[in-house]
Amino acid sequence: MMENSAYTASFAEIYDEIMRTVPYRLWYDYLNEIMDYYQLEAEKVLDLACGTGNMSLIYAKNSYQVTGVDRSKEMLEIADKKAREVGADIRFINADLCEYRTDEKYDLAISLFDSLNYILDKDNLRKVFTNVYQSLKKDGFFIFDINTITRLMSIEEGTTIFNGKGYSCIWEDIVDKENKLWQVRLKIHLKNSGEYHEEFHQEKGYKVADIRNMLQEVGFKHIDVYSAYTLTEASDNDNRIYFVVLKNKKTIKKRTSLVKLFINLKWGLKRILLFFQDLF
Repeated sequence: MMENSAYTASFAEIYDEIMRTVPYRLWYDYLNEIMDYYQLEAEKVLDLACGTGNMSLIYAKNSYQVTGVDRSKEMLEIADKKAREVGADIRFINADLCEYRTDEKYDLAISLFDSLNYILDKDNLRKVFTNVYQSLKKDGFFIFDINTITRLMSIEEGTTIFNGKGYSCIWEDIVDKENKLWQVRLKIHLKNSGEYHEEFHQEKGYKVADIRNMLQEVGFKHIDVYSAYTLTEASDNDNRIYFVVLKNKKTIKKRTSLVKLFINLKWGLKRILLFFQDLF
């Protein structure tokens, strides 16, 4: 049993199929909406915890220079293969976000799909924020999402079975309310080889104020926090929230309140349409 194992070869192999309904393009559009609202521009993007490269590929296809970083070499092998198949020029780096430092400077750093919830203590999360701060240009910015404590603690415990071509996966949700952890135990059967593998994933919830304080401590000058797919201020009672973090306060050039209202109305309609699509 591999109690601390996550995103090894077995899960990397089936990850994209299990996550095939994940709205990566929607996330890209939302981040672009945020950039437009703040009147921010970017050419070089650092995709942290990039996994199999789905967001990196979208950015590369839209003419950004992209570097993807992930601690799972198996996930990166798949990401690199996908990039080469479509002729996308993306550099992928195998590294732990807590340790990854670079002298190269980026306009934008992103970390999506609650990847930073995998950082299980404040000291290590602060290290990640420090590393991101140092990787950004003087007017750079950082956008990331997290699952709130409210979201993680509301997940129902139980088991889901995924059956796909060449594999079956038993997904067991476990909620550790005392330590504010959502845990997932995976049992993967690869039918062609007959192999069985286990993985164990954990996500930690943090209060909005604690994350804000850590970001300020490492030097970020402006921090906004939004409920997912809105420009409405987030709270600990939301589910998924987005942090928009600017290295330099002089960068702030938000559009008018009327534009903000229009964006919220537009994305409210998008969420309604997505809800009905999921029903059918």
